[in-house]
Amino acid sequence: MRCLCWLFWLALFPTAAHAASPITLCEGVWLDATRSRSVPVRIRMPAGREKVGVILFSHGLGGSLDAGTIWAHAWAEGGFAVINVQHEGSDSAIFGKPGFKSALNGEQLAARARDIQFVIGELGRRLLEGPCDLQRIDLNRIGVAGHSFGAQTVQAIAGQSFPVKIEPPLSDPRVRAAVGLSPSPPLTGSPESAFATIRIPFLSITGTADAVPFVTPITALQRQQPFRLMPPGEKYLLVLKDGTHEMFAGQLFRTTLNGEPTPHIRNTVIATTLAFWYATLGHDKRALQWLQSPAGLRAGLPPGDFFESK
Repeated sequence: MRCLCWLFWLALFPTAAHAASPITLCEGVWLDATRSRSVPVRIRMPAGREKVGVILFSHGLGGSLDAGTIWAHAWAEGGFAVINVQHEGSDSAIFGKPGFKSALNGEQLAARARDIQFVIGELGRRLLEGPCDLQRIDLNRIGVAGHSFGAQTVQAIAGQSFPVKIEPPLSDPRVRAAVGLSPSPPLTGSPESAFATIRIPFLSITGTADAVPFVTPITALQRQQPFRLMPPGEKYLLVLKDGTHEMFAGQLFRTTLNGEPTPHIRNTVIATTLAFWYATLGHDKRALQWLQSPAGLRAGLPPGDFFESK
């Protein structure tokens, strides 16, 4: 059975919620010559010829272009171009190998943020990627999203500060809004200082079982910390009862951690993120009201889930 928040979303945005327009899928490997680094991308373009906003997705540690498929497909159906980005050095090529967890470090985080910056820059230069018309992308409507280490990448892009000044900065002023699925405290330094500098709209999504102790000691409760310490201004936190870490990866296949999201978690994440993207990248007042009003998303969540905004 679908959750009440999803049914409310269907009633409020029937066209967007029911859209099943054809999506053009393209893949490429873009070379960042300045870093001698290859960056694989997978692009989903919604149907039509009009300008569209774009969302870049960053996978977690040991992930690939397959991470976030559920979310990427839903966002593309909702009218956004979506680009999955794969990060060499912390992707599926290292999964299960000795030292796998050691890739969760500041050097890899910086490389990931540079990958996102590079792809955004390429969107202003490339006309096509296969049959995908990149000229349709509105570079004034850029969002970033990521899961786990990808959420940390998003935090850096969104303006997180670090104990040592990084030049050029990892933050990117071209990005208008961000979604962190399973966000995290900073790898080093003061959490209060780290998140005080994130000023763009930010949606944090986590669950009451969102922990992977054999990879990192971060608890499910600590994943709420970025929201708690960010300054007010279109900041949101969605916590889903029994949501595990891998459920938020948005993969279409079951893993060793049994990670395919439940229908409730899948539908609620899709409804909430689409409302967030419409509100921030589409300037949709109805979506913003649905997120912020007590009679909106909050009213439709079942016991055990909760949603906050500030």
